[in-house]
Amino acid sequence: MKEAVLFALLAAAAWSDWRCRKVPNRLTMPAMAAGLLYQWQSGAGWLALGGLLGAFLLTVGPVAVRGMGMGDQKLLMAVGAWTSWAEVYPLFLHSLLLCLAVVCCRPKTWRRLRFNLHGLAAGWTAHRQLWLPGRAESALVFPYAVFLLAAYLLQPAWR
Repeated sequence: MKEAVLFALLAAAAWSDWRCRKVPNRLTMPAMAAGLLYQWQSGAGWLALGGLLGAFLLTVGPVAVRGMGMGDQKLLMAVGAWTSWAEVYPLFLHSLLLCLAVVCCRPKTWRRLRFNLHGLAAGWTAHRQLWLPGRAESALVFPYAVFLLAAYLLQPAWR
């Protein structure tokens, strides 16, 4: 049952992220609550709580530097609530590897990425501040939920 719920959650989030570039709260928040409740009832509540908090800690940095949206963060937290830290951590790493593979295959993003990194370095050197690009100027505007779904589907191959 857990695998079917996770697949449905990730598929719905990937569709929404691909289409609208948003993962809605009305999808992630109930999924978090249901995952915690389900895991608590099955005796694995602490594992679910660890997965939820671990997912939050993994995504704090990317969200802070605008490399990931908060909807993506809440989606990974919902996955953590249904699983555990031991499953969320490799899933997060594999989804990032898939994102990096796509970046390497798309040369038009390289120029924007170099420009944004130069702006970060210049802001830090001159003013000791991080100048973060706006959402439209970001070089890495990808629907993360799609990569998370792909990493979830490729999980048996990663092992």
